[in-house]
Amino acid sequence: MEQKHRNLSTKVVIRKQRRKRQKILAKDLFLDYAKNTTLHGLRYVAQNGLSVIEKLFWLLTFILSVALCFLLIRNVWMKWQTSPVIVSFSEKFVPVEMVPFPSVTICPDIKNRASVYNHSSEVSMLNHENNSYIEQYSNKNLSVDIMKALEKAQDIALICEVQQMYPTFSLDRQTGNATIVENILKVSPSVSDYIFHCAWRGVPAIDCSEMFSTVLTEQGVCFNFNSLAANEIFRQKNIQKQYNYSDASTASKYWSLDGGYQKNRGPYPRRGVISGSIYDLTVILQAPKQDPDETCNGGLKGSKIFVQHPADHPQSSLYYYASLPGQVSSVALKFNMISTSNSLKSYSPEVRQCYFQHERYLRYFKIYTSKNCRLECQANYTFEKCGCVWFHMPHNDSESICTVNKLDCIKKAIDEFTNEIFDDFVEDEPDPCLCLPPCDQISYDAEILKTDFNFSSIINQFQKLAEIDLSNLIESYDYSRIDIYFKEPRFASMRRSELFGLTDFLANCGGLLGLFLGFSVLSLIEIIYFCTLRLGFTLKKDLDQEKSTLRKDKVNDAETNASE
Repeated sequence: MEQKHRNLSTKVVIRKQRRKRQKILAKDLFLDYAKNTTLHGLRYVAQNGLSVIEKLFWLLTFILSVALCFLLIRNVWMKWQTSPVIVSFSEKFVPVEMVPFPSVTICPDIKNRASVYNHSSEVSMLNHENNSYIEQYSNKNLSVDIMKALEKAQDIALICEVQQMYPTFSLDRQTGNATIVENILKVSPSVSDYIFHCAWRGVPAIDCSEMFSTVLTEQGVCFNFNSLAANEIFRQKNIQKQYNYSDASTASKYWSLDGGYQKNRGPYPRRGVISGSIYDLTVILQAPKQDPDETCNGGLKGSKIFVQHPADHPQSSLYYYASLPGQVSSVALKFNMISTSNSLKSYSPEVRQCYFQHERYLRYFKIYTSKNCRLECQANYTFEKCGCVWFHMPHNDSESICTVNKLDCIKKAIDEFTNEIFDDFVEDEPDPCLCLPPCDQISYDAEILKTDFNFSSIINQFQKLAEIDLSNLIESYDYSRIDIYFKEPRFASMRRSELFGLTDFLANCGGLLGLFLGFSVLSLIEIIYFCTLRLGFTLKKDLDQEKSTLRKDKVNDAETNASE
């Protein structure tokens, strides 16, 4: 028992001695490192012959340098995390041949053809002469024809400019179906009704219906040039199939949204061309001189022109260019292009502030653009607030189209939607729709010049030469002309790229460490060496010596016991 107690006491003593030796060894190792390190100033802390005050001065100086260095490294880190992306001008100009010619949407101010359906007269008759019809509508006591007439009058009101005249004509009908769009299409002008002539780069089209497609917008029925096919823009399986938002059917060819144009002839969408003596697109519009339905049309006879990317579903907006009868509108295009470096794909969309095509799924659209995204979000918001959508908004249910009775709700919802997005922008909060721009983006702008257009004199001259009576064309219509072309052969572009990559971050950190401490990669290896290999071998050597001493002590004890 006594022997066991003695052995235990011996082990405790040995352990304490070992810890004491290890502390001394660690201190000696640190002093050895301090004397031989390449870090500036640290060797003076351990140098022999210096006073305590001198050593303290150099120690405080070293600690201050380390603190200041890491403070600046923290600033570099924050910059890397918050602003790693920069948008700058590209060193090369982009020729117009590399970008699509814009999708051009022309919306007539004449919403309905009075020769087919005089909406103002129809509403006046139903309001005053046959007011009993409206009272009986909710009871379903009317004939099918009269009920359809009432509903048609209300449907056409959706595209009229002056809608203040219709509150007195109120049916108990909040939502409708695809019949609303059918009624609108029946009375709206067609391509052949409104477009007298069209030409692409001086080559006239035999039938402008082949060049222009019909599209539904907030303005009503409009005509579009150079848009992608509807089945390329929309997810057909997710939208209603009772009517078409666009009848564009020309599929893209030798072009992709990410890759641009291939080196083939005849691509689609049509591409730009260096401006020359021939306009890219020329359109002559005709508007009836005598239109008795001026109340519905708001007294307007011109057209609104919208330009957008071919991948955007054509939509109207407050930003448009006007074409008026008796005038030539020369539209000089320019584009703004932003491309994105592939090195940014590793960053989140929130950091780079854009989406690559595969990153953002839209329910109703195959192609992601910020305008398509915004339209879908607006449609969802309107349906949530009003229980229906405007006839031009994409939706999966054709039975949930808002009637004119829901116009106030729609306008209020759109106003709230706009204000909500603006408030989030002011408060620096994320966009609730998550409609960041695409990473490879092309937007279009234009300058417009107007001159007089006396098309009647041209027709008169043609009559004399061809000996054909064309007086009806002069007497019945006002004409306007639109010429669209690129203003310059090349435009400056922007590029979104890394402001701070990993290499830049390491270089900045290395520069700061070198400036304040004389630190390098070898300095790091030196620290690792002293903390691992050097420390490990030193401790191992000490343990080996301890074991050797213990063995010698045991041998001596055994010899002593044997002699006794």
